[in-house]
Amino acid sequence: MPGIGIIHNPFARGNLKRPRVAERLRRILGNEGIVVETRNINELPGVAEKFLQDGIEIIAVNGGDGTLHLTLTAFIQVYGDKPLPKLMSLRGGTMNTMSTSLKLKGATLEICAKAAECYRRGESFELLDQPLVCLNGKYGFMTGAGLATNFLEAYYSGTNTGPIEGAKVVAKAVLSVIGRTEYVKKLFALAQAEVVVDGEKVPFEEFTAILGCSIVEIGLGFKPTPRAYDQPGRFHFVATKIPPIGVVRRLHLLHQGKDIIHPDFFSRLAQRAEIRPKQDRFRYTIDGELYDTEEPIVMSPGPTVKVVKI
Repeated sequence: MPGIGIIHNPFARGNLKRPRVAERLRRILGNEGIVVETRNINELPGVAEKFLQDGIEIIAVNGGDGTLHLTLTAFIQVYGDKPLPKLMSLRGGTMNTMSTSLKLKGATLEICAKAAECYRRGESFELLDQPLVCLNGKYGFMTGAGLATNFLEAYYSGTNTGPIEGAKVVAKAVLSVIGRTEYVKKLFALAQAEVVVDGEKVPFEEFTAILGCSIVEIGLGFKPTPRAYDQPGRFHFVATKIPPIGVVRRLHLLHQGKDIIHPDFFSRLAQRAEIRPKQDRFRYTIDGELYDTEEPIVMSPGPTVKVVKI
């Protein structure tokens, strides 16, 4: 039946603290849709096929940014050329970066209740057009390597997660740069690759950070890709070999979403970026999920999804 289809990830860090939230979502949603609890990513294609068959109009994802990325990837692969359902984030993660970047607010149950009531009344939803980035057949909003993955490894290694813990990692990094401690070597370990963007070779092969994003804010208020929406059909790609002390000196610019003008800072609105690793294990991230590869990575614009704003 048409309606709202909630995909609930019980292992999302925000949901681990509230194990009964799926039951509460079912009660709130009532007859306006279904709640499907997924235990691993291999279940997502089957869920997508069921939603396609049932004519589900809104996918509501109760998980974090990684759950959104994995869900979108599975649905795009299953739906093919058919229109995707509208997308709604129930903010079930600890950071909810995509939601924050799009200024989507509210708690999980509150968002669900408002959406169910709107659907019940037949009211129209406010929709935002949000493009995706495609990376070797996977889809998301923010991709990166170097500092992006090193930060996530440090962040995930802590006993807690969330904005406060993320801010602690940033603070520790700044102090490590100033004090020249060993921590800076781990957090700013270089990514080694040959990078070609729309036929133009980036003039260095060791990178402090590489990013390709279709959203402006990537967490904790930092906006290193402020031109992500400037030109339809392109994403904002940046790559830099600015050393740690240079990054720290420019943190205020990254937080304000200002362009950085520096010979070691490459910034383009891109249609295609190819990353050819020059190390045995090249680690990259899509929306907080970590992957390893030895094969070339191709970034390109993905489809545009309709995001429900409650």
